[in-house]
Amino acid sequence: MHGSAEQVRNRGDLMQGLLAAANAVAGAVHWVLGLAMLTIVAINIVNATGRYLLGFSMTGADELMVYTMVWVVMAGAVLSLASRDHIGVNLVPSYATGRTLHLLHAVHDLAAFFSCALATYASWGFVTRIAAIGPRSMGLGLPMVIPHAALLAGFAALTLTALALLLRDADAWSRSAPSPETGR
Repeated sequence: MHGSAEQVRNRGDLMQGLLAAANAVAGAVHWVLGLAMLTIVAINIVNATGRYLLGFSMTGADELMVYTMVWVVMAGAVLSLASRDHIGVNLVPSYATGRTLHLLHAVHDLAAFFSCALATYASWGFVTRIAAIGPRSMGLGLPMVIPHAALLAGFAALTLTALALLLRDADAWSRSAPSPETGR
């Protein structure tokens, strides 16, 4: 019996260590996304100033801003899922505690996992077709597989994040541990 209690405690310590590492990575990604947004704003200001005041326009600036924004949105969606900060997911669980809370989170995790896995599969099919055709963007001459790969990478990361959350919530449910987000 003592060995199993120690195993449960070690498993909880491992989960806490993984959670701390994930939080550190998320913090770094937040900074990178913030810098990307500031870069988009700077490009927009330079392009608008050049176009309307100085009579020149940066070729491909609009494309670059849109493609960067798609990558930012997909990365932000992963962070939002990982921290459960997105709208509509926290209303019912905000009233739950203990094992019920973990069960609700697991149901959400399963839904996110399967829907994002399906979207990943569909994105993979589309990106492979785009790669085979080989089109390029009009302004930058960028291979179109790059902006389209944002959805593939984003949905794949969302799928893996949902799986990690599911495993964490299943572990917490089995140990009747408090939720890392709420502490209850």
